[in-house]
Order: sequence, then structure tokens, then C-alpha cells
Amino acid sequence: MKYKFLLFDLDNTLLDFDLAEDTALTKLLEEQGVDDIELYKQYYSPMNKDLWHQLDEKKITRDYLVNNRFKILFSNFGLEVDGKMLASRYEQLLGEQGKHLEGAIELLDTLSKKYKIYAATNGLTSIQKNRLKNAAITKYFDEIFISEEIGYQKPDVKFFEFIEKHIPGFIKENSVMIGDNLFADIGGGVNFGIDTIWCNYKNIEKKYDITPTYEVRSIDEIKKLLD
Repeated sequence: MKYKFLLFDLDNTLLDFDLAEDTALTKLLEEQGVDDIELYKQYYSPMNKDLWHQLDEKKITRDYLVNNRFKILFSNFGLEVDGKMLASRYEQLLGEQGKHLEGAIELLDTLSKKYKIYAATNGLTSIQKNRLKNAAITKYFDEIFISEEIGYQKPDVKFFEFIEKHIPGFIKENSVMIGDNLFADIGGGVNFGIDTIWCNYKNIEKKYDITPTYEVRSIDEIKKLLD
């Protein structure tokens, strides 16, 4: 394998974000005295994903997303809340969730013996660093690149250009972006001009005209491909 530099997305690539989000959101709604928690979660999930996609497309700002998603959620059920306050509490709860996907530690342990490994993640710095710490995988990364710190996020080419400037000896031809999000991870890698591995664990249908270099259906397949 020609690669030397591995750029790993975190959420739903190595870390179980779906479980973390569900746990943190449940606790937040319980604290707010919500009776029908499942009803609120059913509305929140697609609404939140749509906001993140709008952010990826630069239609909204990060501050707008963070400070308004819970305001939008509760407003849908006729309630007015302090969106910024709930966002702060949610960040705390989400940061406590460090569950990694099955096989992630074994994968990183194996690959770290052969490659330089970097985290390349969209998200909020405090949440991502706390989750990495709680998942006990921080030690496997030579550096952690988080969109909030960089000022740009995947799929923006500037996100990858920042990484390029901060990895000694970085060469595009020897680098690969690994992630589950076809639009942000794979689309960003393709636009930047590096190979990509699409972690299509859930066997979802392609919604964008983006072609990854490789497509895998499990963490074990990543290991087989790169080991």
C-alpha cells in the first residue's frame, strides 16, 4: 500500500456518534421534563442533520446551528427555551460519551505501527477532545484536527490545506481520507486531490455524484485494505 498519512474522520467512522447523541439527548430531554422523549428525538434527528448539511454548504454559521437547534426543537412543540443554555448543557453531556465502534481500537493499534494517523473531524473542540479522551484512542493520533479550531470544515478544501501545512512531509499521493460521510469526508478528499475510503457501514445508497477510491462496509475491511 502506497499510503503513509491516514486522515480519519471520527463520528460514525471510529466513534459511535449515534449512540453518543442518543444518550446525551435523552439525558437533556429528561432534565427538561419532556414526557414523550421519543417524539422529540424523532423530530430532532433529521432537523439536526439538515442543519449540519446546511453548515457544510455554508448556508448557515456554526454559531447559528449550535445556539438554535434546541430552540427549533422545543419551538416545534410550542415551547420557548434558552437555546444557548441548552446547547452548553448538551455539549457537556455529549462530551462524556466516549463509546468507540467495535474493532476501532484494534484497527488503530494495528495501523499505528505502519502509518502516521491523524484525526480530521468536523465538530466542536470541547466535545471531540472529551469524547476522544473517554474513548481512550487519543494516543493513536499524531495530531487531531478539528474544524472549530481550524476555522473551516469538511468538505471545504481549506480544511485539508490547513492539515497539509501542519503535517511534516505531507504528500497528497501518500495520503488517504477515511470517513463515513460521502459529502463531507469523501467529497472533501476528492476535491482536495487525495484518495478516499468511504466507510459505508450502513450500506446506504449514494445521494451525490462522488466516487470514493475505495468503499468498505466494516472496520474489518479497512484493516484488511490497509494492513
